[in-house]
Amino acid sequence: MTSSLSSLTVVHPLPGARVVAPYAHTLWDTALAAGVELGVLQSLWGRTSVGEADVSVQAYLALLQLARQAVGPAFGWRLGQQVRPTTYGVNGILLLACATLGDALQQVLRFESLVHDLGRSRFQAQGDTVVYSWRNDCTGHPAAEALTESVFAGIQTCAQWLCGQALGPYTLEFTHKPSASQTQYLAQASGAQVRGGTAENRAVFPAHLLQLPIPQANTALLPLLQQHAEALLNARHPQDGGIVAQVRQRISARLGQGAVKLADVAADLALSTRTLQRRMLEAGVAFQAVLDATRHELACHYLGNTAMPVAEVGYLLGFQDAPAFHHAFKAWQGQGPGQYRASRGAQV
Repeated sequence: MTSSLSSLTVVHPLPGARVVAPYAHTLWDTALAAGVELGVLQSLWGRTSVGEADVSVQAYLALLQLARQAVGPAFGWRLGQQVRPTTYGVNGILLLACATLGDALQQVLRFESLVHDLGRSRFQAQGDTVVYSWRNDCTGHPAAEALTESVFAGIQTCAQWLCGQALGPYTLEFTHKPSASQTQYLAQASGAQVRGGTAENRAVFPAHLLQLPIPQANTALLPLLQQHAEALLNARHPQDGGIVAQVRQRISARLGQGAVKLADVAADLALSTRTLQRRMLEAGVAFQAVLDATRHELACHYLGNTAMPVAEVGYLLGFQDAPAFHHAFKAWQGQGPGQYRASRGAQV
């Protein structure tokens, strides 16, 4: 099958946005197996193979768009069906050490940024169901729909591989609207009820699936692997140098003194609000994202390493009340602050 580069859309992703080599390798191999010529792949990525180096988000999306043009709308889901835990790099190795599917999903949330900068996951319990949602950060790209479908196919494929069984019926919802034929294909391929045009990209499934055991789990390795993943995650902070590091520092200093506002942080740095916004945009981050990340990290530290009451932790981090802190922490971590503290063995 021949493919052309002439119709590719050029995008300009945020500086430093990337996809780790194992994840990118799955796209490369799937595109090659689908008939995209090797020479085209090499020209597109400027390399003869994926190798061990990370791939920029721009390059990843360009190849995904090319493969979708060559193969058709089914390519996104087919791509996700090729993943294995090792596709997710260090995060995938962590999954293999988890005792249950729910434990594995929590690792996805915590360390997703070690895998890619394509979007972010969260999940929450709603009665006897669980909602896993994924925010696509590349919605302006022509490959965005295929990207979303590949992510959900990957989650399902990996979960079934870990547990050694099918997950059973569930519901898939996409913000985009697949055609009637694509909807039928997705329903047959996933075994799910598929809906388009919804407010979020999400999968809704029975809560009991979180308790499914991972038969090959080596839980004795989990603490060591988590420590390694944490070190890798922390190693990414130097890339936040300059203005981002300064903003993080000022946010930390202001927490516990009421709401932390962009204008106040700008004043601390002797900048106008507009100038700070521009400089953070140039650095590839938003103020709210830095605020949330700082709160998340500090919350995990206080809950896991101190006996400070949960309500006080929330107040220290600038939340108006305990329910607001509980809601935010559950969105970040996939479990409430009390559950997290209990899992870490901290004394209350």
